[in-house]
Amino acid sequence: MFLWPVLLFAACSIQQYDVRRGSERMDPTSMVVRLHDVGFPLLVSAAEWCPFEQEPTYGFLMKNDDISMNQEGNGTEHRVSVAYVHPRLPAALAGLEPSDRVVQANARSVTQYGAEDVMILVRRMAVARIQPLQLEVTRAGDRRSLTMWAVPACQFKLQLVESDQINGITDGRRIGVTTGAMTLLRSDDELAWILAHEIGHNVLNHSQNARLRVMLNAFLGATVDASAKVPASVPRRSLEAQADYVGAFIMARAGYDVQAIKQFWRRMESLRSRKNTPEMDVSHPTTEERLASFEITLKEIQEKRDRGESLQPVLDNTQ
Repeated sequence: MFLWPVLLFAACSIQQYDVRRGSERMDPTSMVVRLHDVGFPLLVSAAEWCPFEQEPTYGFLMKNDDISMNQEGNGTEHRVSVAYVHPRLPAALAGLEPSDRVVQANARSVTQYGAEDVMILVRRMAVARIQPLQLEVTRAGDRRSLTMWAVPACQFKLQLVESDQINGITDGRRIGVTTGAMTLLRSDDELAWILAHEIGHNVLNHSQNARLRVMLNAFLGATVDASAKVPASVPRRSLEAQADYVGAFIMARAGYDVQAIKQFWRRMESLRSRKNTPEMDVSHPTTEERLASFEITLKEIQEKRDRGESLQPVLDNTQ
């Protein structure tokens, strides 16, 4: 589980319905795997739209197992193993599997490092274009050498947030999905929509713009007049519409079914009605507005596909 403090900009695409279900819970480990299974292709598909928040990825994560004395008895060795491998990205294609223990990266021993340090080392090599990555791993007592080439992806960390609310959130670098949302979402396409919307906020730099306004307001309040405010250059309602629009393109580029967007919002509206939940605040478009906009966006995506064009959004098409 990962929790973080209140964010300067919470790009929430979903009404915060409560879905407590007593003891009925999905396994958190399975939720994390599902989150990355769905999210990694979205980060790859949006890579060209986040040039300043881009890094090469192989599609795997690592974890610490235990620490032991080295063979000489004068130091410690970290037992670092693979925690997760995306089934369609380079690491899996090279033969890397969960539970493989990593002992070398590009002929450099990593037994003295923890999992986080090994991931930092691998990332630095990739950013420095030291390709391909050659990992020496042990599996069931056998030592194997695996070679893989990185692919570009947006550098946004995917995190599971322990909460019964149905919510997606981002601070510009991390994208969180609540356990409540993970329990409710019926398909990977629906989860892809939640993540794609938040990635849309990030590639459009909405979080940074909001953070800058907060900083400027604080500065003006301290130095000029406590009532002075920097006007928002773009209404939040419009930011949500832009994230919906770009998110749909990100989802389509990653190969997910964009029709799931409409199904999701109709179900959320039904849930809202049954629970007598107040309408979403005025900073978000209404469900009807979103569905109407999605019809236009999905038509644009299909027309581009029919013409054999690249799925590139045109921001002038949304407000």
